[in-house]
Amino acid sequence: MEKKYVVRLASEERKGLKAIVSKGAANARKICHARVLLKVDADGPNWTDEKTGEAFSIRANTVRDIRQRFVEEGLDA
Repeated sequence: MEKKYVVRLASEERKGLKAIVSKGAANARKICHARVLLKVDADGPNWTDEKTGEAFSIRANTVRDIRQRFVEEGLDA
């Protein structure tokens, strides 16, 4: 299935997300969302929603929601 909301991270965004993941100082939800965005990045690993969901033990619908929120509202959302 073709992705409706394609995540393309800028280098600054990717760097910020990697910092969130590596420091582990944020809440678990924020860290999980950062990991998801890094894996679904079209200019990076470009994992499918199903593969990403399976890797992080979340539903594929949750991955889609994270992608949609990022595309529509940006990284702060």
